[in-house]
Amino acid sequence: MELSKYLKKETIFIADFHENTDSFYADYTSFLKEKGIIHDREAIKRLFIKRENVQSTGIKKGAAAPHIFFGQFLEFIFSLALVKKGMDFKSPDEKDVFLVFILMSNERDVSLHLKALALIAHLVNDTDIVAAAKNAQTADDLYNIFLEKEKSLAVSNH
Repeated sequence: MELSKYLKKETIFIADFHENTDSFYADYTSFLKEKGIIHDREAIKRLFIKRENVQSTGIKKGAAAPHIFFGQFLEFIFSLALVKKGMDFKSPDEKDVFLVFILMSNERDVSLHLKALALIAHLVNDTDIVAAAKNAQTADDLYNIFLEKEKSLAVSNH
């Protein structure tokens, strides 16, 4: 799977700091609404917060992978967020999260979510993507880092 084909620079969100996941999701969904990527900001924010309250989407090593399903999504959306100073995502390793991999789609894309989550786990475990992402200054930087790390993972798996 090439997750990069779903990543668009305009969906990449960069913030300095967030107190908690609720404030992160509030700002992130406002960002997506301003870009015209989502329409029902409140419903989507609530879905992210509800998902986080069920179980943390923190996946260790400074990364998190929140994923939601919403009937109004017409396509699979993959987005990245960088929180430069880190934030508490209630990760299993109790470390702050800097890089957030975000998946959104309707219920028809369950298998795509599972494949994407598997690839994200490999990226976090088998590359230095989180460390590299911490140095990103712009959405372009983060986009290029993702492409490079995904490509290096694909090469090492062949």
